[in-house]
Amino acid sequence: MSMPCKSQANSEIAPEAELPKLLDRLKQDHAELLQVLMDLENQASQTEREADKNHAMVSLLHLRLWTLGFKEELNRHSEWEERELFPLLNICCQGHNTLSATPTLCDLEKDHELAMNYMDTFLRAVHALKSDSEAMPMKQAASYLTYACRILIKHLEQEEKLIYPLTEQVSTDTSYFSYD
Repeated sequence: MSMPCKSQANSEIAPEAELPKLLDRLKQDHAELLQVLMDLENQASQTEREADKNHAMVSLLHLRLWTLGFKEELNRHSEWEERELFPLLNICCQGHNTLSATPTLCDLEKDHELAMNYMDTFLRAVHALKSDSEAMPMKQAASYLTYACRILIKHLEQEEKLIYPLTEQVSTDTSYFSYD
């Protein structure tokens, strides 16, 4: 997480000045991701309870496609965080009365990886299903996606609970020490 920030390398703008723009994007991205996750979780939970195997299979195939698309969006978001947001947060936190965000972000990364493992397990389980599969493997496949969604929802919420107080502290420290 010691990558140089583009703004730091290419301009004289203080890193703290770029935080509001990045935080707006974070808020927007998280709102969109959370909405999809809640919809996915709801549909996966309904599929777990589905009594009709044919309906369950159709739902699982739909969820599989939806999950593949969601994973692409989540990967784009994660890459943006790693490339732009987290390095800037670390730069901004240096020299302020805040704790480094790195250890806690690393803990959150473990949750992210666990959720992705559940999603991948869901995708493999659906791929392995046959048209004559029993109900239990279908319910189990849906439960993997339900778990993944719940973990990611919690992950996104915890990430915001970490990042917003950090940036608020940086803003407070910056305005306290500025001599405008």
